[in-house]
Amino acid sequence: MERLKRLIELIPEFVGAGLLDAAGGNLAVRTSKGIYVTPSQAGEQLHWRLSLEDFVLFPGASEASMARAGRRPSRENHIHRAVLAARTDFHCTYLGHPWGALGFALARRPLPLSAQHSRMINRHKEITVPVLPEMPAVIHELAELASHTLATEFREAECAALLLGGVGLLSAAAEPETLLALSQSMENCARAQAWLLK
Repeated sequence: MERLKRLIELIPEFVGAGLLDAAGGNLAVRTSKGIYVTPSQAGEQLHWRLSLEDFVLFPGASEASMARAGRRPSRENHIHRAVLAARTDFHCTYLGHPWGALGFALARRPLPLSAQHSRMINRHKEITVPVLPEMPAVIHELAELASHTLATEFREAECAALLLGGVGLLSAAAEPETLLALSQSMENCARAQAWLLK
């Protein structure tokens, strides 16, 4: 539960960085009890003021969830759960639509990172954050592809990120603080390159 509490404390920073807003985005964290996912419409209805009770718990590998206070899980919960199942060393995931990463995702363009900006993922060389094809109505297939890509493309990395075509940024890390730093770094790189491409 400690990771979940730390993630909740960091939500204002995710919002301040433009990673979460009223239009959406979501977070998940693995604890000893299972995987907790942010509720549906957390931005629009709850304005990202979340408590422990607002998160929806998936205690096992099935679709069964334990929602409190009448909450429903984010519809992208399948993606979060698939990634965390594929990489047991990752405990936190973020999926959002910040404008820099969203631009690359809508254009279906991978995001190149210099060695300086890829150091959180790979400390030795330039990398490219891959972009997956858009699959708007098939969330289970997208979850499977995203988890497979993160598990294979970044199998020795301490954290990972990819772009979901037409959707935005997906990132994963072991700890909430690393997840925030990684997501913010990816978004900053995307925004800077978007300005350069004008």
